[in-house]
Amino acid sequence: MKRIHFEYTMPIRAALSDKVEIFLTEMILSNHNDEKLKKELLQFKKEVPFHKSWCKEMIINAMIQFKRNLKGRATEQINTFYQFLELDKYSESLISNYRSFYKCAGFYHFQALDYKKGSILIKPYLKNSNIVIRSNAYMAYISLTENYMKGLINQSAIISHLNLIKIMDILHEKKIPLPKNIDKWIQADNNSVVKLGLKIMVFFNYRNRVKEIIALTKREDNSVKIEAIKTIKELFLFEAKDELTLLFDNVALQVQLEILETLMVIGDVNLIPFLENIIQKTTNKDLKLRAVKCLNEISNTQLEILATKDFDINKMMQHAREIYL
Repeated sequence: MKRIHFEYTMPIRAALSDKVEIFLTEMILSNHNDEKLKKELLQFKKEVPFHKSWCKEMIINAMIQFKRNLKGRATEQINTFYQFLELDKYSESLISNYRSFYKCAGFYHFQALDYKKGSILIKPYLKNSNIVIRSNAYMAYISLTENYMKGLINQSAIISHLNLIKIMDILHEKKIPLPKNIDKWIQADNNSVVKLGLKIMVFFNYRNRVKEIIALTKREDNSVKIEAIKTIKELFLFEAKDELTLLFDNVALQVQLEILETLMVIGDVNLIPFLENIIQKTTNKDLKLRAVKCLNEISNTQLEILATKDFDINKMMQHAREIYL
């Protein structure tokens, strides 16, 4: 029945979608004062099935699209329409709903429309026991409360890998400035805060804490080691070469692979003996291939000399060079 009803209403929805888009465009381009604007919006409400939730969702989604595609004063007008139509109350009702899906939809409305007044309604959910609700509330709150970024250093809970990615997306989209206390982030006890701090340093090409970044390669947590090594590569911290080679024999395979990946970028001919030793002695094929690729970047002639003496090395060399063919 639901499917039949949906198919029956599809033409209505399509027509309404066009009507909403045309109306919002006209409102944005007009120079109406508040009274005239309210009158136009009230008239619009009478012309659409505004009492239906799907209609409200359609209008909000159209506003979100306009918000993403517009700049300056026009984006502020979208929020004015949102409030005049009392759609903020609708989003608030979703957040009050006991079902997590609806709560997260309400968070999304506030976040996507940059409706900063909504942050106070989201804040109570930052410590919710439901991880889905907490995660979505967390992202929306960060997006709406830029100063909250500085306070992330005090975050005690683990920030998931997915949320790290989301935070970086927010940083890029909202053009949030480099936190003034970023130096302290990589000294935090919370490893996920340290990793986020490193990602932010890379994003801003921030090289003011080279020694501290290199020191993080000695952290006990492998994920921090790997993030620090990636940061060394992205920031071209050539000073770290010796530290990475000294570290190599005392770390897990995944960390070793990341070290070799980084040495492809910051390495030089002084690393030839180090790489030759790995290539000739290691029994792990993944590690051997990565070392071959690294030596190929640093000294392809030296790799060719090794390859003439060993069939497996020759095959790996050919494989490493396939990308250049």
